[in-house]
Amino acid sequence: MDVLSRKKLWVVILYAIFGMVWVLGSDWLLFDLFGDIETTFLGSAIKGLLFVALMSLLLYFLLYRLERSEKRAQQAEVASELNLFTLPEFFAAAPVIVYVLEQRDRGSNATWVSPNIVDVLQYSTEDALLPGWWEKHLHPDDREEAIESSQRIFATGKGVHEYRFQRGDGSYIFVQDELNRLASPVPRFIGVWTDISQRYQLEQNAIQYAGQLEQAMLQTVDAVAKLTELRDPYTSGHEKRVGEISAAIAAEMGFDAKFQEGLRIAGLLHDIGKIGVPTEILVKPSRLSTGEYALVKEHTEFGYQVLRNIDFPWPVAKIARQHHERIDGSGYPLGLKGEQITMEARIIAIADVVESMASHRPYRPGLGIDVALAEIENNAGKLYDINAASACLRLFRDKGYSIT
Repeated sequence: MDVLSRKKLWVVILYAIFGMVWVLGSDWLLFDLFGDIETTFLGSAIKGLLFVALMSLLLYFLLYRLERSEKRAQQAEVASELNLFTLPEFFAAAPVIVYVLEQRDRGSNATWVSPNIVDVLQYSTEDALLPGWWEKHLHPDDREEAIESSQRIFATGKGVHEYRFQRGDGSYIFVQDELNRLASPVPRFIGVWTDISQRYQLEQNAIQYAGQLEQAMLQTVDAVAKLTELRDPYTSGHEKRVGEISAAIAAEMGFDAKFQEGLRIAGLLHDIGKIGVPTEILVKPSRLSTGEYALVKEHTEFGYQVLRNIDFPWPVAKIARQHHERIDGSGYPLGLKGEQITMEARIIAIADVVESMASHRPYRPGLGIDVALAEIENNAGKLYDINAASACLRLFRDKGYSIT
């Protein structure tokens, strides 16, 4: 017979002895005091009620003590099985909480938790073993996802998830919860809680700083684009419009927001190489000579040289170099064909043509959007990427997109 069984037996024996002594002794005492049967009977009834009340309280107290003893014994069994008692100094100083979890028919419940939970989370080990304790202290905004992710971890046998958890003082911390199934007959997991609040704050600061850097980059790019426009005032706004049209085409083709943002940036910078072309050629009100046109064509290479050492998250330098390349190899400066041209440059090429033909130029008035779209339609698959061309035509003709 184990210790707990012997304790329960002693509770029963003590209860029986006390009950018999009370029943026999109290009846004899009442009769001796009053000597009256009716008074003795009434006193016996009151005594019986008092006995039931007192014994109920005593029984509740004893059962409560036994339940706590059973929990401590269960923790000791798990800890002994896992050799956790060999690491008391580690758990006293560790910044992580280790616990053991068992799966049951009606859910899961912790059966052991390292004693440093008092220092880290400000809860006692007894509190942490109560059913529903973990779910109760999850942050309301994280509770549903945390419970669902824990179920996925139980199904796979291991995993990590992160969520906010309430400390004993009411504040919330970010925790990383890693669980791994143990090799035991009972479905049992060992888990490690790590306070990652400081790491989370550092990540948030890094995200904020990255956002500030990105904003500064966009402002710098916009400033550079305006410098280009100052040298060619007749095409003011061309770069920005090309970027917007390109992003709209990319969205129509199903590319994500990051890809679209890259096209907006590339649109602003695709003609930056024109800073190497004399202003008198850029603003010449008549058609260019062969030599002048050859010089203008150099702007793609000038732009590449300016941008190639800037570490953009998109191939901006390549786009600036390739936006006059054509699918059949008739473009410049490298005569690239088809897939040799980056998809971004193929999209920018179409947007550049549409915006240029629809807008006014020093040597001619604007030809209008219909003429520009006819150019794209007639040369789709020959000069222009067929998928990007189709997306452009749908955008303007079917969805009412307009150049602003």
